[in-house]
Amino acid sequence: MKAFILLALAGVTSITAAQNTNAYPTKPITMIVPFPPGGVTDLVARELAKRLSEGLGQPVVVDNRAGAGGNIGTAVLARAQPDGYTLGVMTVSAMSIAPHIQKSLSFVPTKDFTPITNIVNTPGAVLAGIKTPYNSLPDLVKAAKAQPGKISYASVGLGSLPHLIAEKLSLDAGISMVHIPYKGAAPAMQDLLAGVVDLSFESALTNTVANYNAGRLKVLATTGSKRVPILSNIPTVSESGYPGFVAQGWFGFFGPAGLPPAVTKRLNEIATSMLRDKSVVEKFDNLGIQADPLTPEQFVKFLQEQDRIWATTAKGLNLQLD
Repeated sequence: MKAFILLALAGVTSITAAQNTNAYPTKPITMIVPFPPGGVTDLVARELAKRLSEGLGQPVVVDNRAGAGGNIGTAVLARAQPDGYTLGVMTVSAMSIAPHIQKSLSFVPTKDFTPITNIVNTPGAVLAGIKTPYNSLPDLVKAAKAQPGKISYASVGLGSLPHLIAEKLSLDAGISMVHIPYKGAAPAMQDLLAGVVDLSFESALTNTVANYNAGRLKVLATTGSKRVPILSNIPTVSESGYPGFVAQGWFGFFGPAGLPPAVTKRLNEIATSMLRDKSVVEKFDNLGIQADPLTPEQFVKFLQEQDRIWATTAKGLNLQLD
């Protein structure tokens, strides 16, 4: 009799959980963005929040939790209840790079999150000062091999995505350059335009395109898997002599670990529908980013590959940050 009662109670609990999932959502949803308002990550997250709100019938409120290169907001999502009411747009920096270069993190990317879908890939670019003699990536590599340790490049900081992209290229091409880390994209770009540094490695193309169109800098190559529509005349690194080279940022859609599969599936369907909408694809193309709708299973495989790529690059640098 006791066993029967326990079984009945378990059945009621299971039915209640299923009903709760089917009723989801019944209240507003919070979308965590680990960067300040106004940036590309924030713009993408707000587009997603709008589509989720339309598809789910509940407000989706963007909560910007900036700091520590995205790690603060990422940690907030990791600690959230897996009920579908706290979601987030996370980036390669915290999810795939930080675990390999930072001594301590308050989250474990492979354990603390439910992958829903990738949203966009963000190809970067190899930039050269307008007065440099380099007009292509092969020009640069040839010069770097002839003058090891002489050519300087700017990045937005030690251990940043542009820094690691530069070092990955250096490893693949067998060259050595001087890294000049800056505290942000604006001062790095300013010194490139002024000729203080020879090169800059960028992980976002908005400022790149504006300065390139104005004739203030050269774009030697882009770093994604395919050419960028707004720079369609610029070859990728892969096309420039390094087949298979892909080193780019991405923004992914996650929940906390333990998100119910039915909720994950519904969120994935809405998000990937948005990413196949021609108007959204065009909007993202104009920002220099590329929509990348994936199933949760495909996204898991993508994350595993990203972890392998950046672990290898970080190991080659022997870089550990506090």
